[in-house]
Amino acid sequence: MPTDVTVQSTLFESLVRLSRPDAKLQAEFLAAGYDMDKPRASYPAAVFAGCQEATVRHRYAGLDREAAYRTLGRELVRSYFDTLVGKVVGIALKVAGPERAMKRVSLSFSSVFSPVDIQVEALGPADWRVRFRGYPFPAEAAAGTCEGALRHGGLRDG
Repeated sequence: MPTDVTVQSTLFESLVRLSRPDAKLQAEFLAAGYDMDKPRASYPAAVFAGCQEATVRHRYAGLDREAAYRTLGRELVRSYFDTLVGKVVGIALKVAGPERAMKRVSLSFSSVFSPVDIQVEALGPADWRVRFRGYPFPAEAAAGTCEGALRHGGLRDG
């Protein structure tokens, strides 16, 4: 896992909001390097990965790994939009709409991760390919996050 990727505390706040950790999960977060009582401004990616894994084990035990991480991604972004930074990003997504939001995926992710190396390619109307390079987290979580963000930005199923 690349050690140079850092994760902003806002994303940890989002994870705590969605997971509602009991004492056992709090202990796992602490073992991974995240102290809920003394949050820092940013953390190494390995700390967030450990907290993600603990959340998946506790909250999504009945799902297979891919479904669990995809669901985590969708719920994480919903929770993110409840944070102060997330509210600002969420308003921008709603104003931009899904099409323009896709062109700005890298900018959105940079509000919680750095460095960010994301390429977005339009394949056709409402059809996009997003490549995450050096992204140290499960691809399913990124996919769920993008899906959740696009829904927040106005994309409708159908």
